[in-house]
Amino acid sequence: MGIVTVQDLLNFFPRALESTESASSAMQLVLGEKNTLEGTLQSFTKERTRAGKYIGKGVMVLDDGTTVEVVWFQIPYSLKKVVLPKRLFLIGKVERNYGKLKIINPEVHLDSNVHVGGLRPVYPESAPINSKWLREKISGMLTLTQEFKDPLPPEILKAENLMDLPSAIKKIHFPKSTEEWFEAKRRLGFQEIFEIQVRVLQAKFYREKVHQNPYQVGFDPAIIKQDLAKLPFTLTNHQKKALLDVLEDFKKDRPMHRLLQGDVGSGKTIVAFLAALHMVRAGFQTAILAPTEILAQQHYAGLLEFVKRVMPEQIESESTLIATEATEQCALLTGSVTAKNKKIIKDKLRQGQLPFLVGTHAILTEDTVFKNLALAVVDEQHRFGVRQRALLAENNAHVLAMTATPIPRSLALTIYGDQDLSIIGEKPAGRKEIITRIVADSKTETMCYRFIEDQIEKGRQIFWVCPLVDESDSIEAKNVLAEFVRINEQLFPQRRVEYLHGKMKPKEKDAIMQRFKAHEFDILVSTSVIEVGVDIPNSTVMVIENSERFGLAQLHQFRGRIGRNDYQSYCFLMVGDKKDKSKARLQAMERSNDGFYLSEIDLKLRGSGEVYGLKQSGLPDLKCADFTNVEAMQSAREWATKILEKDLTLESYPRLKRRIESETVYF
Repeated sequence: MGIVTVQDLLNFFPRALESTESASSAMQLVLGEKNTLEGTLQSFTKERTRAGKYIGKGVMVLDDGTTVEVVWFQIPYSLKKVVLPKRLFLIGKVERNYGKLKIINPEVHLDSNVHVGGLRPVYPESAPINSKWLREKISGMLTLTQEFKDPLPPEILKAENLMDLPSAIKKIHFPKSTEEWFEAKRRLGFQEIFEIQVRVLQAKFYREKVHQNPYQVGFDPAIIKQDLAKLPFTLTNHQKKALLDVLEDFKKDRPMHRLLQGDVGSGKTIVAFLAALHMVRAGFQTAILAPTEILAQQHYAGLLEFVKRVMPEQIESESTLIATEATEQCALLTGSVTAKNKKIIKDKLRQGQLPFLVGTHAILTEDTVFKNLALAVVDEQHRFGVRQRALLAENNAHVLAMTATPIPRSLALTIYGDQDLSIIGEKPAGRKEIITRIVADSKTETMCYRFIEDQIEKGRQIFWVCPLVDESDSIEAKNVLAEFVRINEQLFPQRRVEYLHGKMKPKEKDAIMQRFKAHEFDILVSTSVIEVGVDIPNSTVMVIENSERFGLAQLHQFRGRIGRNDYQSYCFLMVGDKKDKSKARLQAMERSNDGFYLSEIDLKLRGSGEVYGLKQSGLPDLKCADFTNVEAMQSAREWATKILEKDLTLESYPRLKRRIESETVYF
């Protein structure tokens, strides 16, 4: 659970509060809900079931004479030696059964303690560690909070009306009221956002102060217009604005560090290609870094097509490309490139003879040396570590990071505050909106399968996404291996079906995706590994099993794998639990194809932790910060700026300096 020290334990905050105000009369009971009963246990007996197990049965009498039947399927240890009648507390759900009040498997407390009598914390649990165990341990250690040194400067505490750190930690665990709890959360959440802001802004200010731009390049609007005229489509206004942002950065006296955020299919890559072309024309080298081999190959093919249009005189024949994986201008460097060709490519890079390089992590090896790398484009930046991304910027190259994860602007400014931000919020003209439908009953399911058969008959291909790889005892959800068998043998026995999941080796995954792109089969059953990047223009249908288990932002990423052609595309959201209340949440997917709108909804409904977990998009899973509170986030950013403008090294803020230097950097 990440708890190693006493300090870790005290910093393990509850996820919710639960009222245990005791009810001692029938009038105070809420049927069908969890209640805390205070009364006298009059009787208690052990009975043996037909299966040979023992259960406990008892009768509790409340202060107004009301009797409540009690049943335990596992007899509590505390009742084994209890002397009756005994006044005690029971916590559990009270139901009315054949006119009698009944409580099954309640918690038992022989006296008032940290578990009963008021508000109690409910913690994230990991068996066998539960909330009861955590409450008992943490309550006995709260005096140690006085040793916590507050990293927030006094002027911030006073201006923002925040409680001190020891008080906040005490009250987040054991508050006297819900108001106290929310005030403690506000205090601790502000600190989380503030510390992130100090880190990212300090990095930004240092870079601007220390690093000079050795690749300062102006631009001629007339030449840019000529390049745009050679494209087979017209850039959107947002694409033009993003390109202008980048070109203006090239002119400044510090290296660019910009995040280009755009929804799936919004056209981020062409902006990166145009920026790369500008640097190459100035006599410098560019590198485009992709997280997977298939995405690198996709970018390479796109770059070749682009360079052929705008610099046709520079490209050799197609046969040469296949033979050497490099032209005079472009090269592809991935793990599967032969050792001989890697050496050719790296020699050309070192001599400055190769201006465009596309590749995977293979670019980041020590023997990959550029003569004058001026621009590094990092696609899906969260899939690379901080140090890996930094390698490309070591010689003060401009860095353009790209992400298709739709993050609300306020959140992006906080998490990626060390980078300038450009957003492409509109899709290229002519793209058809993807039609999305929820499938929550057997009749609609049958119609969906018939529709898919018709699409395959027309020569289209299908993505079929499942939450799990294998069958799980603890999670009721469709898994890839079982679904592959069902689809292949029962639903579409006449069609070609393959499967893909994250436990496969990278080469296996890439081979399957290449075969799917070549239309060697019709249906690909997969886990979320297809979420980012892969472009299969012929796929028009996305089926997502147990869609209620995914956030809207992730569902939208899946949906972005289709709709990349002139055909009408369709997304079917299968609901595993037909009674699931999240169907109302999924209706937002039917209404909108706007990833930013959906991410805002997801943020409000599910919270940042669930929507933007580390595995999903590289964002930190914060404990108390409220990312929907834009005002607090802006205030934290302003304070971080003030503090750093006063003292960039933080020498006059030693406690804050220790926090910033010792804490793990998330991004």
